[in-house]
Amino acid sequence: MKKLISLFMVFTLVVSIFTNMAVKGQTYSDLLIGIFETGTDNWQLGGNVTGLSCVTSTLNAPGVAFEGSSLGEITSSGIAGTTWRSIYKNFTTPLDLTSTPYFSGAFNTYGINASNTNFEVKLTFYSNAQTYSTTKSITGDKWNEIAIDLSGWAYKNNVTKMEVAFRSTTYAAAWGAKHQLDGMKFSELPQGAFETGTDNWQWGANVTALLSVATSLNQPGTAFKGNNMGEISSSGVAGTTWRSVYKNFATPLNLTTTPYFSGAFNTYGINASNTSFEVKLTFYSNSQTYTVTKNISGNLWNKVSVDLSGWAYKNNVTKMEVAFRSTTYTPLWEAKHQMDDLKFSETNPFIIYNGVVNVISAGAQNINISGSYNTTSTVQLSLIELKPYDTYNPLVTYTPLNTQSFTSSNGVANFSFVAPRMNGNVDRVYSKFAVINNATKELVDSVKYVTDIQNPANNYAFPQATTIKGLQVQTIDDAQKLGIGHAALNVAFDQMFVSSGSTNEKIAYTMDGETYYFRKAFFDNLDRDTKTLSDNNVTVTYILIMYDLVHCGGGSNAERWNESAGINNILLHPNYSGYGTVAAFNTTNEVGTKYFKAAMEFLGSRYTRSDELYGRAVNYIVGNEVNSQYYWYDMGDKNINQFTDDYARTLRIANTAIKKYYSNARVYISMDHFWNGAISSDNLKVYKGKDVMDGLNAKIKLEGDISWNVAYHPYPEDLFDPTVWQDTTATTSFDTVRINFKNLNVLSDYMKQTDYLYNGQMRRIILSEQGFHSLSNSSADQQIQAAAYAYSYYKAKFTDGVDSFILHRHVDHGLEGGLNLGLWTRDTTKPVPYAPGNQKYIYNIFQNIDTNSSLSVTNFAKSIIGITNWADVIPGFDSTKLAERVPPVIGNLVSQAIAPTTNVSSFETGTDGWVISEYAKSMASVTSYANSPGTPYSGSKVLEVNFGESIIENAYLVGGARAESGVTKEFSVPINVTSTPKFEFAINSYGGCPSATVYNVTVRIYSGNNIIEGKALVNPDTWNTYSMDLSSWGYKGAIDKIKIWYSTNSTYNWMAKYQLDSIGF
Repeated sequence: MKKLISLFMVFTLVVSIFTNMAVKGQTYSDLLIGIFETGTDNWQLGGNVTGLSCVTSTLNAPGVAFEGSSLGEITSSGIAGTTWRSIYKNFTTPLDLTSTPYFSGAFNTYGINASNTNFEVKLTFYSNAQTYSTTKSITGDKWNEIAIDLSGWAYKNNVTKMEVAFRSTTYAAAWGAKHQLDGMKFSELPQGAFETGTDNWQWGANVTALLSVATSLNQPGTAFKGNNMGEISSSGVAGTTWRSVYKNFATPLNLTTTPYFSGAFNTYGINASNTSFEVKLTFYSNSQTYTVTKNISGNLWNKVSVDLSGWAYKNNVTKMEVAFRSTTYTPLWEAKHQMDDLKFSETNPFIIYNGVVNVISAGAQNINISGSYNTTSTVQLSLIELKPYDTYNPLVTYTPLNTQSFTSSNGVANFSFVAPRMNGNVDRVYSKFAVINNATKELVDSVKYVTDIQNPANNYAFPQATTIKGLQVQTIDDAQKLGIGHAALNVAFDQMFVSSGSTNEKIAYTMDGETYYFRKAFFDNLDRDTKTLSDNNVTVTYILIMYDLVHCGGGSNAERWNESAGINNILLHPNYSGYGTVAAFNTTNEVGTKYFKAAMEFLGSRYTRSDELYGRAVNYIVGNEVNSQYYWYDMGDKNINQFTDDYARTLRIANTAIKKYYSNARVYISMDHFWNGAISSDNLKVYKGKDVMDGLNAKIKLEGDISWNVAYHPYPEDLFDPTVWQDTTATTSFDTVRINFKNLNVLSDYMKQTDYLYNGQMRRIILSEQGFHSLSNSSADQQIQAAAYAYSYYKAKFTDGVDSFILHRHVDHGLEGGLNLGLWTRDTTKPVPYAPGNQKYIYNIFQNIDTNSSLSVTNFAKSIIGITNWADVIPGFDSTKLAERVPPVIGNLVSQAIAPTTNVSSFETGTDGWVISEYAKSMASVTSYANSPGTPYSGSKVLEVNFGESIIENAYLVGGARAESGVTKEFSVPINVTSTPKFEFAINSYGGCPSATVYNVTVRIYSGNNIIEGKALVNPDTWNTYSMDLSSWGYKGAIDKIKIWYSTNSTYNWMAKYQLDSIGF
């Protein structure tokens, strides 16, 4: 079947033909003010109107949009039908319509009954106090096209507002009707062209007349668009002889940004034996020409489109010629031919392909492509491979991967191609593929990517966290104490790479036959954080970001940025303006794509392994707040189509790379809280979030759907006011200015729409960054922050499709514009802006909100919000579902003599399966050590653990010696200590930590998600022996992990050691 593709879905087109279909779109100089494809286009409610929505269907006839896929629908209040109900649009920057004075639009309304069939629409244009108003009669339950000529209005150069109003002229009773509008625009030419004349088209060969007419003798007898069409009369020459008209452009057209021509063409038929006709379109740039000939049918409108984007001379078009002929009728033929709605557009608003390319799969050896092509005869098709950043150009000669002839059966030729997956060392899984008609060079369907990778390295089930509670983690030890189920970690691509000649330790990685080098120190830290978190059943999300040298943070980060020897400049998007904090990734060319692919494949191969050797990360967010790209994903000035095209490519490459290694990994688009609004009015720098989502969804579906997901940032409307429940710009409409926790269900409901589903399932939502300002950090202000968190957590918990609520930040940051968003204050005595200070009021609420203490710890918030029950503001609230997580049981770690007998670690022959964790740096089995008493507690060896940060910024980041330095032992087969329930060990440590008054040891014993925890003090420079009785703990029969932490109460960067011995039961 043929497929109809809407405005946002088309980015690369070829010559196509539409048959007998009235399709409207943007003209060469159109100024669109109300097409309602992605929202309500900033139209506002006026008198007697209760709602305005962007919808895809209506209850009244014809039920579909006038053009595109959506329309605007007004809901009016139940007032007298003869009363006007209106909407309006303000133009903040007044419109100068001097060159585009022709308004056109389509209007419809509910009908009433047979006795009330007369309706009116009133259009009013404002220039401050000056107005131009016209009222037109319309018919209900059908689209009524209205055109208005403003060329004679003296104030057309300063239009500040437009208003549209509807009413019945006869029905005086109350009428709560709906009214529709679509396709509103101002144009350089009258609507449809040929409306008021022949628009400077001239007679060419074998033509005797060219007129603007309202009707024709041949079918369908009326204009394709508007009221009039152009009609050509030809002389009595052979039917197979061309007869032509042409138009000179005194000022040559520059079609660089509007390279898509489209128009409608018709001709007299002849008889049943002569039904084949052609139209030839020739574009001139002085002596250079571009010619396309298309078959058309007689007695109906044929819509023809031509893609001139690949023509080198499109920036200087001096003339266009249109010619008609019969391909079979040789006698003399005094025929007539019609044309209408000729235009050039930025994108071809619709395209009909003549076939379908099915899902493209990649097996271990081959790429498999199949589909069908509409034809009544045998056709020769070719398979073309394109790079992700390439555009198919019918003027270019490609070397096909495969060319075959396919036979038609019942009007359809089914085809299939097989291509080797590997091109030498290069994996074609990233390529996009074009199937073309070898004769015409037309695309059978849009270019398509591989979307089915049949042999991923891993396909284990996606991990399920016990709680939606998450955190953008700064200190991994505290994250465990808080009991999070989700963590988001920034992965800065500018810190990843080193050159082959770098003296730094590096990790070599080969992809597509080339070797890339990654900074070992960077990945050591990422390994530590990822593994510590994922080993504790935390679902880890990576936020993939790219900084430039200015924004990388300075200091040692700047040194590392420069060490990449130019690789980072390759990764920066070539149109990066330098303004944004975060840059867009470069996938616009071969070298940028290679490095981005290498980074993604390295992450996928390292962090989705089944053995979790380096930890496991399963979620990958590509960029940051991309709808506000100029600030947070800087790609320079781009219109929304250009941006979406670029970002969709990068998102797809990331998805392919990760899914080569793990079939269930998830990629996410990052969005801020703006929905049907934007942070500014500059639409080359920022966009409405809804428009980005709609464009991305259309673009990706067009080229092969993938399971992209949404990482949303539903901050309060004022980041400095945490009382999100009072926000006014977060409404329940799909056209709400912003989506945050007050109206979070809008995002969920939007993603449930059929057009957004992937394989019939809702795409997933994670709330990956949002926080609440604690104002002055006074006690009262901290309680407001905590109340905002409680309200928002419950909103997320009971909103369908939300997998996680990841709080930003862990610690207040001094360079975040004055915002205090953390669970901790910051230590202002330290020379960095992110050193942890003290826990805030929110800390305890955050720690316990997903436990059986949830209601008690959040009770304080109800009076702040002004409610008596959470169900008053939380739809679907169910207190029985709050306790998702069981907090650690508090054990009693007592000082006493020990004599472990089972599962003993004596460290006589090594580390006995213990590994470092958290902020421990290394460990070893040793016979002696520097602090007293210098000898093992028993036997001849002890385990000595080294900790402390060599980079001072890292020490401040984690809280100095207050950070937990740990060792962990896991049991592949859980152990049963029912008969020996006392856990025992000996510990010693260095003393003399500056500012320390206490030294701490913490023991955590695990059975799955169940934990028992004991704490005690350590006396340095002597052996301390401890025991914790597990007799009453219900999970002592299946212990799978033991963790021992050591810390002090000092924030000093202390590089020291501690020792362990005789661990067992």
